[in-house]
Amino acid sequence: MNVLCIIPARGGSKGLKNKNIMPLFGKPLIYYTIRAAKDSKLVNKIVVSTDDEKIAKAAQKYNVQAIKRPVKYATDSAPIELALRHAVEYLKNTEGYFADVIVWLQANIPIRKKGQIDNVVRKLISSKADSAVTVYPVTQFPQWMKRMNKDGFLSPLFKGAVKYRRQDVEQMYLLDGAIVAIRSTVLMKTKDKSGVHVFMGKKVSGVVQELKYTIEVDDKESFDMVKFYFRK
Repeated sequence: MNVLCIIPARGGSKGLKNKNIMPLFGKPLIYYTIRAAKDSKLVNKIVVSTDDEKIAKAAQKYNVQAIKRPVKYATDSAPIELALRHAVEYLKNTEGYFADVIVWLQANIPIRKKGQIDNVVRKLISSKADSAVTVYPVTQFPQWMKRMNKDGFLSPLFKGAVKYRRQDVEQMYLLDGAIVAIRSTVLMKTKDKSGVHVFMGKKVSGVVQELKYTIEVDDKESFDMVKFYFRK
């Protein structure tokens, strides 16, 4: 079975300049995602999809193939699935390589639990799911949330009785974006469909993990938090 890991990494970042190659304990940020992919026993090909020459060189330094992403797929508004499909099609057209499973890893999430990538891939291939993703349990439940009108007055988000004891509320989970495994056929056949997470298919399986494995580096605060966990 061919398991392809795609690490999309754009050059333009508004929060932290060049965040994907920011130094973190002597290594560029993207290195930690590359290392996690290389530690996987199931991933057998890794590529970085980027529009940035410096990021491409960083990937190549760690013996990872860099695929030049077209500008139209590297804008702030371009859905990530466009970059994923482009990488799949590029490898098929240039190398005759077609993956059975696509593992999407975000370059700016440097902390991943050892073995978790393989846990997610196994969850996918051992089931009838279209995709498998990491999630974390939320502690702030939608039932507790309020709307605020223009005058500053609050009203319940949901109508009817609300349970306020934590043990009475159904546990909810949030997709954290740390690890996503998708069947290649599902990714490609949803090409002409639009909507949030449509490219993951209808049957999405979840693998629960701790919040510390979901930290995205987007600003100085999150970068400092990552450094804190690395030191622990």
